Amino acid sequence: MKKIITFAGCLALALFAFFAVPSKTYAMEPGFDAGFYAANNPDVVAVYGTDPEMLYQHYNDYGRAEGRAMNGGDVAAAPAEAPAPEAPPVVANLPYPTYVDVDIANQTVTYYENNVAVMSTGCVTGNASLGRDTPRGTFTILSHVAGKTLTGPTWRVWVDYWMPFTRSACGLHDATWRSAGEFGGSTYINNGSHGCVNLPHDFAANLFNRVNVGTIVYVH
Repeated sequence: MKKIITFAGCLALALFAFFAVPSKTYAMEPGFDAGFYAANNPDVVAVYGTDPEMLYQHYNDYGRAEGRAMNGGDVAAAPAEAPAPEAPPVVANLPYPTYVDVDIANQTVTYYENNVAVMSTGCVTGNASLGRDTPRGTFTILSHVAGKTLTGPTWRVWVDYWMPFTRSACGLHDATWRSAGEFGGSTYINNGSHGCVNLPHDFAANLFNRVNVGTIVYVH
């Protein structure tokens, strides 16, 4: 005997098929380690939770662009963070003649070219009271981008000059949302960045035109 499928039956089957399709369409990469990603990104867990698919959604939408590592191997491949030597004098004596000096204690950024200080400014580094200190060490500029939206779980801002120097997306960039009086001094202690080095717009523009991928960034 032939089965008669009523209109109501067809509708029920259609609704079942619609809701049975998963809402997430991301194909998780084999190398993505959800446990590692959660342990190393508590800010993401606070918003997305610990579900592996949600964590991968964040990595796919934001983390990859921010330079967040998806597993331990990514961290191992990151540039080595050498111990910070003594702060250089006005005429540099480091083994590289051209570099960007970030002095956290004095909240200054100085650009040295051929062992001579060419330009300097006050800056704002990572928020010390919240444990978001800008990492210390010797790095290199990893990317050189004119115009970028920086995004994270709780922020989305546009910068004209983006010069990241760590795989975890700490970088040098302009910060037009800050007033001139915020750069330098003690601003960073309670009102610092998420780890980046905030610069006045004009200085960031001039620095961007002088550096490129591979320029040394020395943070101490």
